[in-house]
Amino acid sequence: MLYVLHGADELTRSETLAEWKEKLGDATTASVNTTVLDGRRVSLAELVETCDALPFLGTRRLVIVEGFGSRFEPGKRKQSKDEPRALSAADTALIQGLAEYLPRLPETTRLIFVESQSLKPSNPLFDALPQERKRIYIKEFRPPTDRDLPRWIESRMKSKEGEITPQAAQELARAVGSDLRQLDQELEKLLAYVNYERAVTVQDVRAVVAAQQMAGIFALVDAIGMRQGDRAMRYLHELLNAGAAPMYVLSMIERQFRILLQVKALQEQGATLPQIKRATGVRHSFVLQKGSRQARNFSMERLEAIYAHLADVEGHIKTGQIDDLLALDLLVAQLSA
Repeated sequence: MLYVLHGADELTRSETLAEWKEKLGDATTASVNTTVLDGRRVSLAELVETCDALPFLGTRRLVIVEGFGSRFEPGKRKQSKDEPRALSAADTALIQGLAEYLPRLPETTRLIFVESQSLKPSNPLFDALPQERKRIYIKEFRPPTDRDLPRWIESRMKSKEGEITPQAAQELARAVGSDLRQLDQELEKLLAYVNYERAVTVQDVRAVVAAQQMAGIFALVDAIGMRQGDRAMRYLHELLNAGAAPMYVLSMIERQFRILLQVKALQEQGATLPQIKRATGVRHSFVLQKGSRQARNFSMERLEAIYAHLADVEGHIKTGQIDDLLALDLLVAQLSA
């Protein structure tokens, strides 16, 4: 009845949620009986009202609360990462109210807390969970380490009924990095390239995973940082005309801004380039040097706002609220205005 899914492995976490939604029945019924709440702003009254609602033409409904535990994590600058955040009176009342309500959660409701990062054991969300844990499912989704990433690639390829050589898996890991969703998209492209007829080789990886696309993303982000709308739009459509899928372009933009956020935060702490490289896990010096330069074009507040906006755009595309090409055009126009 009650689930806490946390950790940086967004791909596996999303697939787990998708599987649960499928169990609700056909797509229309699943959509009607699924509600997503912004946990960073949701009130106890809104949460209770949503959870108490009865399912429509089904036996159960999903209530997904995103980022609820994150609102209690330590701040970026005022506290160390291990120091528990002092709760305000409002936060304390929220946790207490949640703890009182959860034992009364209706049998027809599956309440799922989803967190994009791993929560510390001291997070107040865990304190709000009922003592009786038999009906509570907690799972941390940790992405594979750099060492395990090639094995993850091989395993993922097998799940797609394809094959990739160990050397090619290592080459792909080096070229793309640890972004599992982007890796998954590259595997789909590689499978189409070999037409499922043979194992993917190192030569295939080098032919398909084009460095030109990454260069296009660098140019696009540069233009956004300098608020050059015409240039930014031109670079966007050069990528699309070269065959890059809109969602793939969006994922690369998100990846670059995620790197910029990390780099900017470390720059403000006075970290050196080697320290930034170790902390971010970015292996290619060129990518890191480019990111270090690009980060100077943005304030931390603007980077955070852009990254949040990117997540909103992705959600709107996936839920069918807007066409992917139109969404990208509007996104680049807004960010570079």
